Amino acid sequence: MKIALNRSSWRFWLLYFFLHFSLLLIVLLFFKWLWSTMNSKPVAIDLGEVFFESVCYSALLSIGKFISYRIGKKRYEKNPVDRRRNNLFRE
Repeated sequence: MKIALNRSSWRFWLLYFFLHFSLLLIVLLFFKWLWSTMNSKPVAIDLGEVFFESVCYSALLSIGKFISYRIGKKRYEKNPVDRRRNNLFRE
C-alpha cells in the first residue's frame, strides 16, 4: 500500500525534518548513555549539546534531500520521458 505524499508541500519537509530530528536525538542519547556506562568515570549528558547536534544534522539532511528533489524535478521537467514500468505491450 502506498501513501501519497506531496513532496512539494512545506508540511512534508517539516515532517521530514522532525522525523530525522527525533530519530537522531534518540540515537545520540543512546550512544551518549552507552558511552557514559562504558567509561569508569561518571559523565553527565549535556542535553543542549545533543539537541543542537540533532538539529544541525537533521537540517543538513533535510536541506540536502530537498535540493536533490528540486534538481530531480527540474531534470524531469526538462526531459519528460515515459517512465511507466510495462514497456512490453504498448501500442
